[in-house]
Formats: sequence, C-alpha cells, structure tokens
Amino acid sequence: MNPFKITYIPHSQELLDISFHKTSKLDLKVNPKFSSKKKARLKEIKRINHVAQFIKNKIIKIVKSFPTFDKLHPFYYELTNILVNVKNVKKLLGSLTGNYNVIGKILNKAVRRIRSFENPKDIAQERVRFYGRISSIIYRMDKKLEELRNIRSILIKLPSVSFDIPTIVVAGYPNVGKSSLVKNISSATPKIDYYPFTTKSINIGYTTFNNLRFQILDTPGLLDRELLKRNKIELQAIIALKYLAKKIAFIIDPSETCGYPINNQINLYREICDFFPKIPILLIFNKIDLISKERLEIILENEIFKQSIFFIIATQGKGIPKLLEELFNNIKGKNN
Repeated sequence: MNPFKITYIPHSQELLDISFHKTSKLDLKVNPKFSSKKKARLKEIKRINHVAQFIKNKIIKIVKSFPTFDKLHPFYYELTNILVNVKNVKKLLGSLTGNYNVIGKILNKAVRRIRSFENPKDIAQERVRFYGRISSIIYRMDKKLEELRNIRSILIKLPSVSFDIPTIVVAGYPNVGKSSLVKNISSATPKIDYYPFTTKSINIGYTTFNNLRFQILDTPGLLDRELLKRNKIELQAIIALKYLAKKIAFIIDPSETCGYPINNQINLYREICDFFPKIPILLIFNKIDLISKERLEIILENEIFKQSIFFIIATQGKGIPKLLEELFNNIKGKNN
C-alpha cells in the first residue's frame, strides 16, 4: 500500500487566520474575585498559549504525517528519492521542527513578560507583539510549506503496490502496447487503478491464475539510452523492474507504429536482459497485424534471439492464451 498518508498542508496566511479566528472564540472567563491586573494577565496568557499551541500542533501533525523514509521499502524509497529528493524533504521537515521549537521559546518569553507587567495596557501590547513575532515566523515558512504541498501532491498519488503477491512487470518503449496487454491479461472485470505521475501514468492490474493472485504492473515507457541519462519517468520503470518483478514481459512493436525504430527497441531489450540477468524475461512481438510477413521474417533473420518469441495482437487478444501459460507458470510466493 502507498505509505504516504500525508495530512493537508495549509498556506501560511491560512494557518494564521485559522489560529487567530479560533482564539477569538476562546472562553476567557476568569475568577471575578481576581484583580484587574491578574485578570488581564490570565486572559492574554490564555490567548497566546492557544495561538502557539494550535500552530505547534499543526506543524507537528504535518511532520509526523510523513513516514520515516529510512524505514520505507526500497521500492518506495528509491521512487521517492528520484521524484522529490528524500534529502531535501528531510531538510524541509527539519526546518518545520526547528520553527516548532522557536515558537515554544517565544511563547515562554512572552508569558514571562506578561507576568512582569503591572499595567493592563502593557500586558495587551505584549500579546500583540507576540502575534507579530509568530506571524513573522509563519510567513517565513511559506515557501517551505508550498514546497511540501507540491511534494505531498506527488507522493499521495504513488501506486499502492502490494509486496505480498508476485508481480509481472510489463516493459518496453512508449506506445508499444503495454497498457493494452495489462488490460487484456487482467481478469474479465479487472481492477485497473490509474496513478498519474508528472506527465506519464502507471497502471496496475490484478488477475488470478491457478489459484494464485498476480499483480501486473504497466511501467512508463523506456528509451534506449544510458541509465544516467534516463529521466525521472523512465527511472520509475527501472525501480519497478529492480524491486518488484518476478518476471518481465518485454514488448517490441516490429511495425514501428509506436514511433521508434526496431533496432532501438531490440537494443533496449538486450540492455534489460543485461541489467536483470536473474529475472526471467519473456519477449513479445505486438501489433503483428500491422507488419507484413516478409518484413517480420527479415527482422527475425537479421536478429539472433536466444529465446522464444510470443507473437500477439494485444488489442484483439490474439496470441494471449499461449502467452499467459508461460507468463504465470513457475512463479511462487511473494515479491522480494
């Protein structure tokens, strides 16, 4: 499951407005037998305590709603790191914690000063000064709160991956038919969850084969280039392959209607084989209805593949039954 159940993060002005509004509704009744000076002190201390505690509670709620990153499953840790930079998130949360402590110190100082004043007017002015100091701190937090809001919007949309059932990861170039295959090999009424990333999406399908439940992951498209040159979208696919795959279904579009040359697709397939030598990889040629028999024979003659190739038309379901037998066979237990 997605470990990011992050609470709502308000704007600085919103945080101040709510805290001051709630404080304005506060019951300020004190013992009528107290002197006017003592009444004034108690009322103002109650006000500033309420403001400070409300803001401190909100800050600590935000900080604690983020998980302990070092305890995350490696899949989620690496995914988080490439998308939002874990070190930066920790720094932002540390800054909020620092402000939490500063507010406590300012509160203690203001309480001491209020208790030292004799004039009710001076007591009221100290409360106003306290509000000003707190407002200044919260306004300085605004950019950090905005950054954390952006981070939150990314993390709460990450896929809810199960680590307790075996996973088939579908990989290949963009537009080769990965999503079509995932939808086709899921159950008749599949549960397909849509998780938007920055400009791409990932689909998770579920199916049962021989009484064993499988998770099928459709990864963002990869391109044929060095790992260090891959963008954040592509790296998500690499992380999924690295931590989730019990088997990899690698799809090639020999018709090149995906927009990418066959040679580039084959180079990527070989790169994935080299990257993940211990993970079984099924090679699938999709869209074979869009390529002539002669052209397909030329490709197969020129390229030497060390394994069988499954020929399918994912949108029509052709070739799928034979593929399923091989795809789901000899997989037991949960993910690593």
